[in-house]
Amino acid sequence: MELFNNLPFIMVIGFLLLTLVVGLYYSRKVKTLREYAVGNKDFATATLVATMLATNFGGGGLLRNVEQTYAKGLFWILFGLFSSAIGFWLLTPLMLRMGPFMQHLSLAESIGNAYGRLPRLVTALVSIIRSTLAVAMQIIAITTAIEVCINLSGSENEKMLQASITVLATLILILYSMFGGIRSVTFTDVLQFITFTAIIPLVAWFLFKSTNKSMVAVASILQKEPRFQLSTCLHAGKLLAIIALFLTSLASNITPTTIQRIYMASSPMQARKLFVYAGFFSLIITGSITLIALLLFVKAPTLSVAEIWPHIFTNIPSIFKGLVAISLLAMAMSTADSKLNTCAVLVSHDIVGSIQATKGIADKHKLGLARLTVLTMGIHAMLLVFQRRDLLSLLMFGFDVSVPIITAPFLLAVYGFRSSSRTALIGMATGILAIFAWNRWIQPMAGINGAFPCMLANGLAMLLAHYLLPQPAGTGWVAPDKMYQ
Repeated sequence: MELFNNLPFIMVIGFLLLTLVVGLYYSRKVKTLREYAVGNKDFATATLVATMLATNFGGGGLLRNVEQTYAKGLFWILFGLFSSAIGFWLLTPLMLRMGPFMQHLSLAESIGNAYGRLPRLVTALVSIIRSTLAVAMQIIAITTAIEVCINLSGSENEKMLQASITVLATLILILYSMFGGIRSVTFTDVLQFITFTAIIPLVAWFLFKSTNKSMVAVASILQKEPRFQLSTCLHAGKLLAIIALFLTSLASNITPTTIQRIYMASSPMQARKLFVYAGFFSLIITGSITLIALLLFVKAPTLSVAEIWPHIFTNIPSIFKGLVAISLLAMAMSTADSKLNTCAVLVSHDIVGSIQATKGIADKHKLGLARLTVLTMGIHAMLLVFQRRDLLSLLMFGFDVSVPIITAPFLLAVYGFRSSSRTALIGMATGILAIFAWNRWIQPMAGINGAFPCMLANGLAMLLAHYLLPQPAGTGWVAPDKMYQ
Protein backbone atom coordinates (compact mmCIF):
# COMPACT_ATOMS: atom_id res chain seq x y z
CA MET A 1 0.00 0.00 0.00
CA GLU A 2 1.01 3.62 -0.43
CA LEU A 3 1.59 4.73 3.12
CA PHE A 4 2.08 8.47 2.89
CA ASN A 5 0.44 11.09 0.76
CA ASN A 6 3.47 13.36 1.00
CA LEU A 7 2.10 16.89 0.83
CA PRO A 8 -0.68 16.56 3.48
CA PHE A 9 1.69 14.61 5.72
CA ILE A 10 4.41 17.26 5.45
CA MET A 11 1.87 20.02 6.13
CA VAL A 12 0.55 18.27 9.24
CA ILE A 13 4.03 17.55 10.61
CA GLY A 14 5.05 21.16 10.00
CA PHE A 15 1.99 22.46 11.83
CA LEU A 16 2.56 20.09 14.77
CA LEU A 17 6.18 21.22 15.09
CA LEU A 18 5.18 24.91 14.93
CA THR A 19 2.54 24.39 17.61
CA LEU A 20 5.01 22.51 19.82
CA VAL A 21 7.62 25.28 19.49
CA VAL A 22 5.09 28.02 20.36
CA GLY A 23 3.70 25.98 23.27
CA LEU A 24 7.10 25.22 24.79
CA TYR A 25 8.27 28.83 24.33
CA TYR A 26 5.35 30.23 26.31
CA SER A 27 5.49 27.47 28.93
CA ARG A 28 8.63 28.91 30.49
CA LYS A 29 8.71 30.46 33.97
CA VAL A 30 5.49 28.90 35.30
CA LYS A 31 6.24 28.71 39.02
CA THR A 32 2.86 28.91 40.79
CA LEU A 33 -0.47 27.17 40.35
CA ARG A 34 -2.17 30.55 39.82
CA GLU A 35 0.12 31.24 36.84
CA TYR A 36 -0.59 27.72 35.56
CA ALA A 37 -4.38 28.19 35.90
CA VAL A 38 -5.18 31.81 34.92
CA GLY A 39 -1.85 33.51 34.22
CA ASN A 40 -1.21 37.01 35.52
CA LYS A 41 -4.52 38.49 34.29
CA ASP A 42 -2.70 40.67 31.78
CA PHE A 43 -4.05 39.22 28.51
CA ALA A 44 -5.32 41.52 25.77
CA THR A 45 -9.04 41.26 24.97
CA ALA A 46 -8.25 40.04 21.43
CA THR A 47 -6.11 37.25 22.88
CA LEU A 48 -8.90 36.18 25.23
CA VAL A 49 -11.43 36.19 22.38
CA ALA A 50 -9.12 33.98 20.30
CA THR A 51 -8.55 31.47 23.09
CA MET A 52 -12.26 31.42 24.00
CA LEU A 53 -13.31 30.65 20.42
CA ALA A 54 -10.45 28.21 19.83
CA THR A 55 -11.53 26.29 22.93
CA ASN A 56 -15.25 26.31 22.07
CA PHE A 57 -14.84 25.25 18.43
CA GLY A 58 -13.21 21.83 18.65
CA GLY A 59 -12.22 19.46 15.88
CA GLY A 60 -14.88 17.04 17.09
CA GLY A 61 -17.40 19.85 16.69
CA LEU A 62 -16.31 20.47 13.09
CA LEU A 63 -16.73 16.77 12.23
CA ARG A 64 -20.05 16.49 14.06
CA ASN A 65 -21.61 19.75 12.82
CA VAL A 66 -20.90 19.01 9.16
CA GLU A 67 -22.31 15.48 9.56
CA GLN A 68 -25.42 16.51 11.46
CA THR A 69 -26.19 19.55 9.29
CA TYR A 70 -25.97 17.32 6.20
CA ALA A 71 -28.12 14.58 7.78
CA LYS A 72 -30.68 16.57 9.81
CA GLY A 73 -30.93 19.72 7.76
CA LEU A 74 -32.65 22.80 9.14
CA PHE A 75 -33.13 21.16 12.55
CA TRP A 76 -29.38 21.20 13.18
CA ILE A 77 -28.83 24.55 11.46
CA LEU A 78 -31.27 26.26 13.82
CA PHE A 79 -29.58 24.55 16.77
CA GLY A 80 -25.96 25.04 15.74
CA LEU A 81 -25.93 28.38 13.97
CA PHE A 82 -27.41 30.45 16.78
CA SER A 83 -26.87 28.55 20.05
CA SER A 84 -23.19 29.42 20.37
CA ALA A 85 -23.53 33.14 19.56
CA ILE A 86 -26.68 33.63 21.63
CA GLY A 87 -25.07 31.66 24.45
CA PHE A 88 -22.17 34.11 24.53
CA TRP A 89 -24.46 37.15 24.36
CA LEU A 90 -26.76 35.86 27.12
CA LEU A 91 -23.74 35.53 29.40
CA THR A 92 -22.67 39.13 28.73
CA PRO A 93 -24.82 40.82 31.44
CA LEU A 94 -23.78 38.07 33.86
CA MET A 95 -20.21 39.36 33.70
CA LEU A 96 -21.13 42.49 35.64
CA ARG A 97 -21.98 40.30 38.64
CA MET A 98 -18.72 38.33 38.53
CA GLY A 99 -16.71 40.75 40.68
CA PRO A 100 -16.69 38.57 43.87
CA PHE A 101 -15.35 35.59 41.89
CA MET A 102 -12.68 37.18 39.68
CA GLN A 103 -9.78 36.06 41.89
CA HIS A 104 -10.86 32.41 41.78
CA LEU A 105 -9.10 29.79 39.68
CA SER A 106 -12.05 27.60 38.70
CA LEU A 107 -15.82 27.14 38.54
CA ALA A 108 -15.57 24.59 41.36
CA GLU A 109 -13.85 27.10 43.64
CA SER A 110 -16.67 29.60 43.04
CA ILE A 111 -19.32 27.01 43.93
CA GLY A 112 -17.29 26.10 47.00
CA ASN A 113 -17.16 29.75 47.98
CA ALA A 114 -20.97 29.96 47.82
CA TYR A 115 -21.96 26.57 49.24
CA GLY A 116 -19.03 24.88 50.93
CA ARG A 117 -16.52 22.07 50.58
CA LEU A 118 -18.63 19.10 49.42
CA PRO A 119 -20.44 20.90 46.57
CA ARG A 120 -17.01 22.09 45.42
CA LEU A 121 -15.81 18.47 45.34
CA VAL A 122 -18.88 17.29 43.42
CA THR A 123 -18.47 20.13 40.92
CA ALA A 124 -14.81 19.26 40.39
CA LEU A 125 -15.59 15.58 39.74
CA VAL A 126 -18.45 16.36 37.35
CA SER A 127 -16.30 18.93 35.51
CA ILE A 128 -13.48 16.41 35.11
CA ILE A 129 -15.88 13.86 33.59
CA ARG A 130 -17.23 16.40 31.10
CA SER A 131 -13.75 17.63 30.20
CA THR A 132 -12.56 14.05 29.63
CA LEU A 133 -15.48 13.47 27.25
CA ALA A 134 -14.50 16.64 25.37
CA VAL A 135 -10.87 15.48 25.13
CA ALA A 136 -12.06 12.12 23.75
CA MET A 137 -13.93 13.94 20.98
CA GLN A 138 -10.79 15.89 20.11
CA ILE A 139 -8.67 12.72 20.01
CA ILE A 140 -11.13 11.36 17.45
CA ALA A 141 -10.61 14.53 15.39
CA ILE A 142 -6.82 14.39 15.71
CA THR A 143 -6.86 10.72 14.71
CA THR A 144 -9.00 11.58 11.68
CA ALA A 145 -6.59 14.36 10.69
CA ILE A 146 -3.61 12.01 10.81
CA GLU A 147 -5.48 9.22 9.00
CA VAL A 148 -6.13 11.67 6.15
CA CYS A 149 -2.40 11.61 5.49
CA ILE A 150 -2.07 7.82 5.71
CA ASN A 151 -3.84 5.42 3.37
CA LEU A 152 -4.93 2.43 5.48
CA SER A 153 -7.37 0.91 3.02
CA GLY A 154 -6.39 -2.58 1.95
CA SER A 155 -3.95 -3.03 4.80
CA GLU A 156 -3.99 -6.40 6.56
CA ASN A 157 -3.38 -4.65 9.87
CA GLU A 158 -5.82 -1.78 9.37
CA LYS A 159 -7.41 -2.00 12.84
CA MET A 160 -4.03 -2.23 14.53
CA LEU A 161 -2.75 0.77 12.61
CA GLN A 162 -5.87 2.77 13.51
CA ALA A 163 -5.33 1.93 17.20
CA SER A 164 -1.67 2.93 16.89
CA ILE A 165 -2.64 6.27 15.35
CA THR A 166 -5.08 6.91 18.23
CA VAL A 167 -2.32 6.21 20.76
CA LEU A 168 0.12 8.43 18.85
CA ALA A 169 -2.42 11.27 18.68
CA THR A 170 -2.99 11.05 22.43
CA LEU A 171 0.73 11.05 23.22
CA ILE A 172 1.28 14.13 21.04
CA LEU A 173 -1.55 15.89 22.85
CA ILE A 174 -0.30 14.91 26.32
CA LEU A 175 3.30 15.92 25.59
CA TYR A 176 2.17 19.29 24.29
CA SER A 177 -0.21 19.92 27.22
CA MET A 178 1.72 18.61 30.24
CA PHE A 179 4.37 21.25 30.66
CA GLY A 180 2.64 24.44 29.57
CA GLY A 181 0.29 26.37 31.80
CA ILE A 182 -2.56 28.58 30.67
CA ARG A 183 -0.16 31.08 29.07
CA SER A 184 1.21 28.38 26.79
CA VAL A 185 -2.32 27.13 26.07
CA THR A 186 -3.54 30.66 25.30
CA PHE A 187 -0.86 31.62 22.80
CA THR A 188 -1.00 28.28 21.00
CA ASP A 189 -4.79 28.81 20.88
CA VAL A 190 -4.20 32.12 19.12
CA LEU A 191 -2.05 30.36 16.49
CA GLN A 192 -4.64 27.61 16.08
CA PHE A 193 -7.54 30.08 15.94
CA ILE A 194 -5.89 32.05 13.13
CA THR A 195 -5.20 28.78 11.31
CA PHE A 196 -8.68 27.27 11.31
CA THR A 197 -10.53 30.57 10.77
CA ALA A 198 -8.47 31.05 7.60
CA ILE A 199 -8.88 27.47 6.34
CA ILE A 200 -12.60 26.80 6.94
CA PRO A 201 -13.88 29.59 4.61
CA LEU A 202 -11.30 28.46 2.04
CA VAL A 203 -12.67 24.91 2.10
CA ALA A 204 -16.24 26.24 1.78
CA TRP A 205 -15.14 28.32 -1.24
CA PHE A 206 -13.55 25.25 -2.88
CA LEU A 207 -16.71 23.18 -2.37
CA PHE A 208 -18.78 25.97 -3.88
CA LYS A 209 -16.53 26.07 -6.95
CA SER A 210 -16.69 22.27 -7.27
CA THR A 211 -20.51 22.31 -7.47
CA ASN A 212 -20.32 24.31 -10.74
CA LYS A 213 -23.50 26.11 -9.69
CA SER A 214 -24.41 29.67 -8.81
CA MET A 215 -25.54 30.61 -5.32
CA VAL A 216 -29.08 31.01 -6.69
CA ALA A 217 -29.00 27.45 -8.04
CA VAL A 218 -27.59 26.15 -4.74
CA ALA A 219 -30.36 27.89 -2.78
CA SER A 220 -32.98 26.48 -5.17
CA ILE A 221 -31.76 22.91 -4.67
CA LEU A 222 -31.74 23.26 -0.89
CA GLN A 223 -35.20 24.84 -0.89
CA LYS A 224 -36.65 21.77 -2.64
CA GLU A 225 -35.15 19.32 -0.14
CA PRO A 226 -37.64 18.48 2.68
CA ARG A 227 -34.99 18.35 5.40
CA PHE A 228 -34.10 22.01 4.75
CA GLN A 229 -37.67 23.30 4.75
CA LEU A 230 -39.06 25.18 7.73
CA SER A 231 -42.26 23.12 7.69
CA THR A 232 -40.31 20.02 8.75
CA CYS A 233 -39.35 21.77 12.01
CA LEU A 234 -42.82 23.05 12.86
CA HIS A 235 -44.31 19.73 13.92
CA ALA A 236 -44.99 19.83 17.66
CA GLY A 237 -42.62 17.00 18.55
CA LYS A 238 -39.71 18.25 16.46
CA LEU A 239 -40.24 21.85 17.56
CA LEU A 240 -40.11 20.82 21.21
CA ALA A 241 -36.96 18.80 20.52
CA ILE A 242 -35.30 21.81 18.87
CA ILE A 243 -36.25 24.13 21.75
CA ALA A 244 -35.07 21.65 24.41
CA LEU A 245 -31.74 21.05 22.64
CA PHE A 246 -31.30 24.80 22.04
CA LEU A 247 -31.89 25.61 25.74
CA THR A 248 -29.55 22.79 26.79
CA SER A 249 -26.86 24.15 24.48
CA LEU A 250 -27.27 27.64 25.95
CA ALA A 251 -26.95 26.28 29.49
CA SER A 252 -23.95 24.17 28.48
CA ASN A 253 -21.98 27.35 27.71
CA ILE A 254 -21.27 27.51 31.43
CA THR A 255 -18.31 25.13 31.34
CA PRO A 256 -15.17 24.98 33.49
CA THR A 257 -13.06 26.24 30.56
CA THR A 258 -15.41 29.16 29.84
CA ILE A 259 -15.37 30.23 33.48
CA GLN A 260 -11.58 29.88 33.50
CA ARG A 261 -11.40 32.31 30.56
CA ILE A 262 -13.51 34.79 32.56
CA TYR A 263 -11.10 34.54 35.48
CA MET A 264 -8.18 35.21 33.12
CA ALA A 265 -9.67 38.66 32.39
CA SER A 266 -8.43 41.66 34.33
CA SER A 267 -11.94 42.78 35.32
CA PRO A 268 -15.64 42.02 34.78
CA MET A 269 -15.70 44.79 32.15
CA GLN A 270 -13.03 43.06 30.08
CA ALA A 271 -14.89 39.75 30.49
CA ARG A 272 -18.04 41.47 29.20
CA LYS A 273 -16.23 42.70 26.08
CA LEU A 274 -14.85 39.18 25.62
CA PHE A 275 -18.34 37.67 25.35
CA VAL A 276 -19.69 40.40 23.07
CA TYR A 277 -16.89 39.91 20.52
CA ALA A 278 -16.89 36.11 20.87
CA GLY A 279 -20.59 36.02 19.99
CA PHE A 280 -20.07 37.86 16.70
CA PHE A 281 -17.09 35.76 15.62
CA SER A 282 -18.76 32.49 16.61
CA LEU A 283 -21.67 33.33 14.29
CA ILE A 284 -19.23 33.74 11.39
CA ILE A 285 -17.36 30.50 12.17
CA THR A 286 -20.55 28.46 12.62
CA GLY A 287 -21.95 29.91 9.40
CA SER A 288 -18.84 28.82 7.47
CA ILE A 289 -19.05 25.28 8.89
CA THR A 290 -22.76 25.12 8.01
CA LEU A 291 -21.95 26.28 4.48
CA ILE A 292 -19.52 23.36 4.04
CA ALA A 293 -22.31 20.88 4.87
CA LEU A 294 -24.85 22.60 2.59
CA LEU A 295 -22.49 22.74 -0.39
CA LEU A 296 -21.51 19.12 0.14
CA PHE A 297 -25.19 18.15 0.07
CA VAL A 298 -25.68 20.00 -3.22
CA LYS A 299 -22.67 18.22 -4.68
CA ALA A 300 -23.43 14.73 -3.30
CA PRO A 301 -26.95 14.45 -1.84
CA THR A 302 -27.08 10.70 -1.17
CA LEU A 303 -24.24 10.17 1.33
CA SER A 304 -24.71 8.44 4.67
CA VAL A 305 -23.26 10.06 7.78
CA ALA A 306 -20.32 7.63 7.77
CA GLU A 307 -19.51 8.52 4.15
CA ILE A 308 -19.45 12.31 4.55
CA TRP A 309 -15.86 12.95 5.60
CA PRO A 310 -14.33 10.12 3.51
CA HIS A 311 -16.07 11.67 0.50
CA ILE A 312 -14.67 15.12 1.31
CA PHE A 313 -11.13 13.84 1.68
CA THR A 314 -11.33 11.66 -1.43
CA ASN A 315 -12.60 14.41 -3.70
CA ILE A 316 -10.38 17.37 -2.84
CA PRO A 317 -6.86 18.11 -4.09
CA SER A 318 -3.88 17.12 -2.00
CA ILE A 319 -3.21 20.66 -0.76
CA PHE A 320 -6.81 21.06 0.42
CA LYS A 321 -6.60 17.66 2.08
CA GLY A 322 -3.61 18.97 4.03
CA LEU A 323 -5.44 22.19 4.90
CA VAL A 324 -8.49 20.31 6.21
CA ALA A 325 -6.21 18.05 8.25
CA ILE A 326 -4.43 21.09 9.73
CA SER A 327 -7.79 22.73 10.50
CA LEU A 328 -8.96 19.60 12.34
CA LEU A 329 -5.68 19.49 14.25
CA ALA A 330 -5.85 23.19 15.14
CA MET A 331 -9.44 22.98 16.38
CA ALA A 332 -8.92 19.71 18.25
CA MET A 333 -5.66 20.64 19.95
CA SER A 334 -6.88 24.09 21.00
CA THR A 335 -9.89 22.52 22.71
CA ALA A 336 -8.16 19.49 24.18
CA ASP A 337 -5.23 21.35 25.73
CA SER A 338 -7.64 23.75 27.43
CA LYS A 339 -9.75 20.88 28.78
CA LEU A 340 -6.66 19.07 30.08
CA ASN A 341 -5.41 22.26 31.71
CA THR A 342 -8.80 22.67 33.40
CA CYS A 343 -8.70 19.06 34.65
CA ALA A 344 -5.23 19.68 36.07
CA VAL A 345 -6.46 22.73 37.99
CA LEU A 346 -9.59 20.92 39.23
CA VAL A 347 -7.54 18.07 40.68
CA SER A 348 -4.58 19.99 42.10
CA HIS A 349 -6.60 22.97 43.36
CA ASP A 350 -10.20 21.93 43.97
CA ILE A 351 -10.13 18.23 44.82
CA VAL A 352 -7.02 18.68 46.95
CA GLY A 353 -8.55 21.84 48.43
CA SER A 354 -11.77 19.99 49.28
CA ILE A 355 -10.15 17.09 51.12
CA GLN A 356 -7.17 18.92 52.57
CA ALA A 357 -7.48 19.69 56.28
CA THR A 358 -4.87 22.46 56.27
CA LYS A 359 -3.13 24.48 53.58
CA GLY A 360 0.27 22.88 53.44
CA ILE A 361 1.02 21.73 49.88
CA ALA A 362 3.67 23.78 48.11
CA ASP A 363 3.01 25.11 44.62
CA LYS A 364 5.76 22.96 43.11
CA HIS A 365 3.98 19.84 44.34
CA LYS A 366 0.64 21.12 43.05
CA LEU A 367 2.25 21.76 39.65
CA GLY A 368 3.61 18.22 39.66
CA LEU A 369 0.15 16.89 40.48
CA ALA A 370 -1.34 19.05 37.72
CA ARG A 371 1.02 17.58 35.13
CA LEU A 372 0.34 14.05 36.34
CA THR A 373 -3.38 14.80 35.97
CA VAL A 374 -2.88 15.78 32.31
CA LEU A 375 -1.21 12.42 31.68
CA THR A 376 -3.91 10.45 33.51
CA MET A 377 -6.88 12.25 31.94
CA GLY A 378 -5.35 12.00 28.47
CA ILE A 379 -4.99 8.23 28.83
CA HIS A 380 -8.55 7.89 30.14
CA ALA A 381 -9.87 9.90 27.18
CA MET A 382 -7.94 7.65 24.79
CA LEU A 383 -9.44 4.51 26.38
CA LEU A 384 -12.89 6.05 25.98
CA VAL A 385 -12.22 6.58 22.26
CA PHE A 386 -11.57 2.85 21.88
CA GLN A 387 -15.01 2.17 23.39
CA ARG A 388 -17.10 4.90 21.72
CA ARG A 389 -16.44 6.99 18.62
CA ASP A 390 -19.94 8.43 18.09
CA LEU A 391 -19.43 12.19 18.39
CA LEU A 392 -23.14 12.99 18.81
CA SER A 393 -23.62 10.51 21.67
CA LEU A 394 -20.51 11.84 23.42
CA LEU A 395 -21.88 15.40 23.11
CA MET A 396 -25.28 14.42 24.54
CA PHE A 397 -23.68 12.49 27.39
CA GLY A 398 -21.57 15.57 28.15
CA PHE A 399 -24.75 17.65 28.38
CA ASP A 400 -26.44 15.11 30.66
CA VAL A 401 -23.50 14.73 33.02
CA SER A 402 -22.99 18.44 33.69
CA VAL A 403 -25.92 20.75 32.89
CA PRO A 404 -28.41 19.17 35.37
CA ILE A 405 -25.83 19.15 38.18
CA ILE A 406 -23.62 22.25 38.23
CA THR A 407 -25.23 24.94 36.04
CA ALA A 408 -28.09 25.97 38.36
CA PRO A 409 -25.94 26.24 41.52
CA PHE A 410 -23.43 28.42 39.68
CA LEU A 411 -26.06 30.73 38.17
CA LEU A 412 -27.74 31.15 41.54
CA ALA A 413 -24.38 31.92 43.16
CA VAL A 414 -23.56 34.58 40.55
CA TYR A 415 -26.93 36.24 41.15
CA GLY A 416 -26.15 36.46 44.85
CA PHE A 417 -27.60 33.26 46.35
CA ARG A 418 -25.67 31.85 49.30
CA SER A 419 -26.74 28.75 51.21
CA SER A 420 -25.48 25.68 53.04
CA SER A 421 -23.73 22.65 51.57
CA ARG A 422 -26.86 20.62 52.29
CA THR A 423 -28.96 22.92 50.08
CA ALA A 424 -26.55 22.65 47.14
CA LEU A 425 -26.21 18.86 47.52
CA ILE A 426 -30.01 18.46 47.56
CA GLY A 427 -30.19 20.40 44.30
CA MET A 428 -27.36 18.40 42.72
CA ALA A 429 -28.92 15.09 43.80
CA THR A 430 -32.25 16.22 42.37
CA GLY A 431 -30.58 17.02 39.04
CA ILE A 432 -28.89 13.60 38.92
CA LEU A 433 -32.10 11.69 39.76
CA ALA A 434 -34.12 13.82 37.32
CA ILE A 435 -31.79 13.17 34.35
CA PHE A 436 -31.72 9.43 35.10
CA ALA A 437 -35.52 9.35 35.22
CA TRP A 438 -35.84 11.49 32.07
CA ASN A 439 -33.46 9.30 30.06
CA ARG A 440 -35.17 6.14 31.34
CA TRP A 441 -38.82 7.06 30.66
CA ILE A 442 -39.29 10.36 28.81
CA GLN A 443 -36.41 10.51 26.29
CA PRO A 444 -37.22 7.14 24.60
CA MET A 445 -40.87 8.13 24.24
CA ALA A 446 -40.63 11.84 23.33
CA GLY A 447 -37.13 12.11 21.83
CA ILE A 448 -36.53 15.35 23.77
CA ASN A 449 -33.26 16.13 25.55
CA GLY A 450 -33.86 16.53 29.29
CA ALA A 451 -30.73 18.31 30.51
CA PHE A 452 -32.34 21.77 30.66
CA PRO A 453 -35.57 20.74 32.49
CA CYS A 454 -33.45 18.76 34.96
CA MET A 455 -31.29 21.85 35.51
CA LEU A 456 -34.45 23.76 36.39
CA ALA A 457 -35.43 20.97 38.80
CA ASN A 458 -32.02 21.34 40.46
CA GLY A 459 -32.48 25.09 40.95
CA LEU A 460 -36.04 24.73 42.22
CA ALA A 461 -34.99 22.03 44.69
CA MET A 462 -32.21 24.29 46.01
CA LEU A 463 -34.60 27.19 46.57
CA LEU A 464 -37.19 24.96 48.27
CA ALA A 465 -34.53 23.38 50.51
CA HIS A 466 -33.17 26.79 51.44
CA TYR A 467 -36.53 28.24 52.49
CA LEU A 468 -38.05 25.09 54.02
CA LEU A 469 -35.05 23.84 56.00
CA PRO A 470 -33.11 25.63 58.77
CA GLN A 471 -30.12 27.56 57.44
CA PRO A 472 -27.01 28.92 59.18
CA ALA A 473 -26.56 32.64 59.72
CA GLY A 474 -25.16 34.64 56.84
CA THR A 475 -27.02 32.75 54.09
CA GLY A 476 -29.58 34.21 51.70
CA TRP A 477 -29.19 36.74 48.90
CA VAL A 478 -26.16 39.01 48.56
CA ALA A 479 -26.42 42.42 46.85
CA PRO A 480 -24.52 42.77 43.56
CA ASP A 481 -21.21 44.59 43.33
CA LYS A 482 -22.21 48.28 43.01
CA MET A 483 -19.02 49.12 41.13
CA TYR A 484 -20.34 47.47 37.93
CA GLN A 485 -24.05 48.34 38.18
